[in-house]
Amino acid sequence: MKKDTDLTILFLSCDAYSDLWKPLFYSFQKYWKDCPYPLRLGSNTKGFPDIETILSGPDTDWSTSLLAILKKIETPYVFLWLDDIFPTDKIDGRSFSQALDFVIKHKAKHMHIEPKPVPDAVMGNYGMYQKGAPYRSVTFGFWEVEELETLLIPGENPWNFEILGSYRSSYSDGYYCTMKKLIPRIHVVEKGKIFRDAYDYCVRHGIPLDISKRSVLERGSFLKSQIQKIYFNTIIKIPWKYRVRFMGMLRKLVISY
Repeated sequence: MKKDTDLTILFLSCDAYSDLWKPLFYSFQKYWKDCPYPLRLGSNTKGFPDIETILSGPDTDWSTSLLAILKKIETPYVFLWLDDIFPTDKIDGRSFSQALDFVIKHKAKHMHIEPKPVPDAVMGNYGMYQKGAPYRSVTFGFWEVEELETLLIPGENPWNFEILGSYRSSYSDGYYCTMKKLIPRIHVVEKGKIFRDAYDYCVRHGIPLDISKRSVLERGSFLKSQIQKIYFNTIIKIPWKYRVRFMGMLRKLVISY
């Protein structure tokens, strides 16, 4: 099959985050101008110039909107791209294409675009997650559309999905990751506010981020979020079976105390 009939890149968003579309697509065009895959914006009622938009209707919740949008995707695979993630360097189209080839060849259900969490086994340039591994379902990455539709339950947000979706996928094979970061990127928004480092990055690189629409995190709040991020990124590097064992021991100690 041709690549453009295999995969759609879906920028998932909603009307409330439409202020991020201009800087997101500016960054995407800058770092992957010759992207060969069809691009779609998923939103509620608003569209954006020069990109085909799939409308879900009024914003009920994240998963309900995504389910409505996926029904209009015409390819068997989708690369789910969240609206508050901006690319920060040239995207290697060849590596992306090779990852898609691996997904198709191995009939993968889902592929992370970096080895986080640490995979249970390594297969050359790719890693594999065993059944039952936590955080094996993450929003950003390659998805088989049918599998994603199966895992989604109306009423959930992205954070619910990454935890509960991983539980729901516990008995399925086909969960992988790339062993090198596929897309250099920066996370721009948390709980409706712009990360301080993301704001500084956009100012330095001339990215048209509109701060009249949402505020920038105060330095105290930003420091707290950075500490939490460092903690999570450190813990996630520990193989999950050891993490589970450690947490079990910790709970026993707390209960005993």
